[in-house]
Amino acid sequence: MDKEKYKNINYKADKNTCSELENLNNQNEDLSEFNLNKANLVNINLVNSTMKNADLSRANLKNSSLYSINLSGSNLFKTNFENANLNNANLESCNLLGANFTNTKLKNIKWGKKYKVINELEAEKAYKKGDFELANKKYREAEDIYRNIKISMQSQTLGNDTGEFFIREMIAKRKQLNKFSPRRIGSKIIEVSTGYGEKLSNIVFTMLGIITICMILYGIEGISYQDKILGFFSDDFSMLSTIGNLFYFSVVVYSTVGFGEMVPIGPLGKSVVIFEGIIGGLVLAILIIALYKKSMDR
Repeated sequence: MDKEKYKNINYKADKNTCSELENLNNQNEDLSEFNLNKANLVNINLVNSTMKNADLSRANLKNSSLYSINLSGSNLFKTNFENANLNNANLESCNLLGANFTNTKLKNIKWGKKYKVINELEAEKAYKKGDFELANKKYREAEDIYRNIKISMQSQTLGNDTGEFFIREMIAKRKQLNKFSPRRIGSKIIEVSTGYGEKLSNIVFTMLGIITICMILYGIEGISYQDKILGFFSDDFSMLSTIGNLFYFSVVVYSTVGFGEMVPIGPLGKSVVIFEGIIGGLVLAILIIALYKKSMDR
């Protein structure tokens, strides 16, 4: 069977295309760089096939069996994958803008490094070259793609991957804002501190960091404890006892328990108590939500 015709940019799929592709795949033929634009491939079986750098834009692959297919580098613009099985597929560097992933099986997909789609990679390149208009356009495309995939994964309770695509969606959205705008800076802080509510490790490190920094600030000015001054510049307590009690006080404030046996004595300590109490409540709420989502995913 002559497969070179499929590489012709003028090739038009016909009623025999589906069966011919299946036969080629059964013979372990490489289907890379095939031009299948707008091809009707409903119910096709291309399990374990290699179809790198192919043009499947606007193709109809509804109900298809594409388990472990390698589509890396392919153009999948507005490709219809409704009810298709894409488990274990390789979708690295694919153009997924407008692709239909309704009820598509998407377990163990190879999306590329850090789950970045080609549109975001192109946006980064354009940004480095100073082409900010093109960069914003590509970031918008990436945001749409991430949102589309995220919605499809949510229905399949693919929690970890859903979280990763939510993070990428938020990053792509942030990159469209002015570099030094308050919204962009705030979004970056949220990403680093909590991973947009998806990274438990980020949340825990943020909690420990805030507690430790506040503990140091309390120790600089000192706090009142047992009618004495508990601080780094006071001789009322040993250094080990001072550090332990300051850490305890910081945890109490952070958790908003507030036993009251220790109180700040100056404006710095009082300001830190207000800050730590408010931030502590917010971060703890985010932690509880993140833990709930992780437990529900299982």
